[in-house]
Amino acid sequence: MPFIKRDPTGQIAALFREEVVEATEYLPPTHPEVQAFFGTMAGNSNETNGSSVAEFRPDMMQSDLAMIRVYEDLIDILISKHVVVLTDFPPAAQEKLMRRKRLRSSFSNLTEALEITDEDGII
Repeated sequence: MPFIKRDPTGQIAALFREEVVEATEYLPPTHPEVQAFFGTMAGNSNETNGSSVAEFRPDMMQSDLAMIRVYEDLIDILISKHVVVLTDFPPAAQEKLMRRKRLRSSFSNLTEALEITDEDGII
């Protein structure tokens, strides 16, 4: 998330968790346009414990993103210890887990390829 749908003026009109026909453009949750959209949705007049919902959203979103990684790692541990098997999950969840695992693996390989060590003599 989020895939975005823009209105005729180019502003974000809607956010979608998954890509759909009308929303194929992806922006990271921390992108200023996405943050502005959340602020517009929440409105600056909604008060929660003395601070506006719009101010609270970015912190909550960062926390959600960090927790997603924890959940991924937890699922990997449970699968490796044979507590659950991938096929215990619904097909849509299996697909998302495998796609995420491939994505993380590709970034891991890229990071290793770009690593510079003293042994290489590259500075």
